[in-house]
Amino acid sequence: MRNAIDVARRTRVVPPPAVRPVIALVFEGLSEDQKQLPSMLLFDAEGSRLFERVCEQPEYYLRRVETSLLRRHAAEICALVGPQAAIVEYGAGAGTQGALLLDAVTSAHSYVPIDIDASQLVRARTTIRARRQALRVYPLHQDIRQYVALPAGIAGARRRVAFLPGSGVGAYRQLEAVAMLNSVRETMGPDGALLVGIDLLQDSTVHERACNDAAGAMAAFNRHVLARLNREIDATFDPEAFEHCAVWNEDDHRIEMGLVSTQVQSPTIAGIGVAFGAGEKIVTSCAHKFTLDGFASLARIAGWTARASWVDEDQRYALQYLEQAG
Repeated sequence: MRNAIDVARRTRVVPPPAVRPVIALVFEGLSEDQKQLPSMLLFDAEGSRLFERVCEQPEYYLRRVETSLLRRHAAEICALVGPQAAIVEYGAGAGTQGALLLDAVTSAHSYVPIDIDASQLVRARTTIRARRQALRVYPLHQDIRQYVALPAGIAGARRRVAFLPGSGVGAYRQLEAVAMLNSVRETMGPDGALLVGIDLLQDSTVHERACNDAAGAMAAFNRHVLARLNREIDATFDPEAFEHCAVWNEDDHRIEMGLVSTQVQSPTIAGIGVAFGAGEKIVTSCAHKFTLDGFASLARIAGWTARASWVDEDQRYALQYLEQAG
């Protein structure tokens, strides 16, 4: 974490406000009846690198399909966004999807990538500057679940448009998603808009296969969180003593990703033991799936109205464009 913040300072990435210490979040999650870890812990520099490998796997279609939709419907998206908009990308990563959107919205005023991994923001700035040297770029280093205060440099923009790629909104439970979408609406202001990627509800085997790729890329991404805890909060997890799992929860229409203990064990965190039985699971993240109407209804609760949707030919993934209701 310290290295990431150092990188942020050297590249003028705005660091996040004070947050609860990671160790407190970890103890809280592991004290629940169903042990869990905050999904944000998956994304440090190493986690981001491993996730890029996930996106390259044939089973993981989300980024490929989203890329195709952004390219195919560029003119329509540009017409809806309009000129001189500030594009605010939540969970920007290395800026690859933001760059595609900016290829479509050629008259954008500025670009604000937001990510919890400062090293990714350095890449995002480089990615955009290589394609649009004159564009104003204002990286923000923070957890997107917190309220976002946008930089003063975008004040001259005609409007603000949020971009949530990769079906990142699926990481939130329903009430959390509504709260997050409401926060985005407040940040974008009365003329704001939202372009969001949505992983559509399909046969459960499609979703399970995407998170259980044959090459083991998702397993490596998932398991690395334990190595991070060992490194950052003096934990003693043996990552090899946990197996990756990703299973479909039909009731909640979501994939639940976790790590299953292969034996009875008691790793420690700052000298305090945490008991695991054989077969006991830590939930590390969830990925909710939606129908188009279902997501539009969820967004409506947060004050958004769907204006346009684009879906791939296999009905796997969608982009939905929303504006403030009323």
